[in-house]
Amino acid sequence: ERAARRHKQLKEQGVTANLAALSLEIAERDQRDRTRAASPLMASAGATEFDTTGLSIEAVVESILQIARERMKI
Repeated sequence: ERAARRHKQLKEQGVTANLAALSLEIAERDQRDRTRAASPLMASAGATEFDTTGLSIEAVVESILQIARERMKI
């Protein structure tokens, strides 16, 4: 989904881009970020992760609010 969003963004800017190449570039960058020696990209202990693929902004916000309510016992 990230590659598709980037592809759409570039297309709207009039830039020709290959979706498969964008997907590969993103995967390679993610791998470099996770394995770099200085400050590798990783979730903090106790972090909550959830997949937002296909969700609207409103649905993402509601999911975050629900998690907060549960943790705060509201």
